[in-house]
Amino acid sequence: MRPVPELSITGDDIIIELEPESPTSSQSSDSSSSRESQVALRKELYRQFIMSLRPPPLQYSWTIWFDKYSNTTDYESRLYVLQEDVASIKTFYQVYNNYPWDRIAMRDSVHIFRKGIKPVWEDPENLKGGCWRFRVPKAKAQDFFHEIAILCLASEFEVAMEEQNDHVLGVSISVRFNSNIISIWNKLGSNENSIKILGETIINRLSPHLRPTEGPAPNVYFYRRHDENEGYKEAVEALAAIQEEE
Repeated sequence: MRPVPELSITGDDIIIELEPESPTSSQSSDSSSSRESQVALRKELYRQFIMSLRPPPLQYSWTIWFDKYSNTTDYESRLYVLQEDVASIKTFYQVYNNYPWDRIAMRDSVHIFRKGIKPVWEDPENLKGGCWRFRVPKAKAQDFFHEIAILCLASEFEVAMEEQNDHVLGVSISVRFNSNIISIWNKLGSNENSIKILGETIINRLSPHLRPTEGPAPNVYFYRRHDENEGYKEAVEALAAIQEEE
């Protein structure tokens, strides 16, 4: 059994590494310029997020989960809580900046979900939902997930879908061989307008260098309802059986 990457928080201060490393003599000026541009974009995204905060710091409280892949049919047994109550940006960065992202094993995942909702299809809040999935090259995946997480916590997606009465319930990153899968889960998988608005908001709010360079395609990004996934029916039936026994 693979060990679960441990979270180590060394103090109460938020450590946000935004400055680029000093370039070596072998690096080209183009690479340096590109890196500086990316750092500037991160700074601006973080600044906008901090400026948008109003008491309470976050509109919703969130839970961060680790999902350890195994062949078990009991999906919930794979889940471990990393931080149960993320109600402020400070708590989020205490987890995010101290988590060993580079040690997540193949097919393992990390989820950030509204508190009280589990990152499983059969959770009552997820039953009729779905998610946008992005296949992101590893070189960009962590920056992509960071921006998506911030947009989610800052309720940017919530505002965009407000007129549709839809909600983003969580975001996930799953490690694959040469790319990572990043998912944005919404509640109403049958609302085509909401799905379109969410997809456009994701693309438009990402930093330019992180946006997909091709149109929607199965190997780039796509939307799928949870009930379209293999194993959905079995998962829902298993939950119903457990509830009947109780």
